[in-house]
This record gives sequence, structure tokens and C-alpha cells, in this order.
Amino acid sequence: MKIGKKTVLLGILVLLFSTSLGFMVQAKPADRTVINFTYTMVAGVPERMWYPSGGILMARNTPHEGEVTWSDTDFYGDIYYSGNIMLVLATYDGVGGGIYEFTGFYGEGNAVGFYGRHNFKIEMGYLTGTFNFHGTGAFEGKLIKGTGEGPLGGPYNGQLIIWN
Repeated sequence: MKIGKKTVLLGILVLLFSTSLGFMVQAKPADRTVINFTYTMVAGVPERMWYPSGGILMARNTPHEGEVTWSDTDFYGDIYYSGNIMLVLATYDGVGGGIYEFTGFYGEGNAVGFYGRHNFKIEMGYLTGTFNFHGTGAFEGKLIKGTGEGPLGGPYNGQLIIWN
């Protein structure tokens, strides 16, 4: 079966026209809230701490308590973290992670909270990490993701993205 030049040309025009219509349709912007904040944390006594090779610190279930000290919105409250760390003492490089929980207020005094996982790496004494949380209170049913960074011992800068 032979296809004529007019049929091919018509097919190309239909394809180009339908593709250009697809480019004109834009997705609805994501419904999200971004919160930038600074927080401090004080470490407690780990459940277990050891030095397997003399130059590496390992600690398990170290509790931390802290608070939001600054926010670009009306976001404030208390932080609790319990996690593990492996740190090379000669270079202050390492990794860690654990459970992170926040209880506080947002907006016009709405009680909010979230809990979930915080994982981080440390390079030359500077911590960078990611958060994955589930909301409670006024954040109930929301997925919360974010990042945190700062020198070991703090203060740390964080950014949360609250997905509706």
C-alpha cells in the first residue's frame, strides 16, 4: 500500500498541532507552604557509645532537645531528636540519622506537629541532612519534607516544605 505525499503532510500537521496544544496546557501549581527557620539542639547521654578503631566515634540512641529560635513565618516550638551517629574524629566526617519530632504552633496559634526521619552526613564538621515527616495537629494528613544544615553543635538552618 502506497501513502501519498498529501496524507503524510496532513499527518505531520495534525501531530504538530496536537503537540503544540499539549505545551500550552500547564499543570496546576503545587499546593504547598515553605517555612525557613533556625533551631538549636543540645545532646544528652547516648544509650551506648564506643570507639571501634580508636579514631571513630559511634553512638546509638542519643537524645537531643532543642527549639526553633527564628522563623520567617509564625512557626515556633520544641524539637526532640533521638538518633545514631558514626563520626571519624580525625576529619569530622560521618553519617547519622534518627527520629525527629516537633511540637509547637504555626500561624495564628494553631497547634501543629510532625514526626519522622532525619538523615544527615557530616563533612569537615558541617552537617547537611534531609527530613521526611508526617504532620499532626493542624498539619494532620500533610507530608512534610525538608533540609537542614549547620556546624556540629548548631545552630542549624532548616527549610520545610509542607505538601497539602
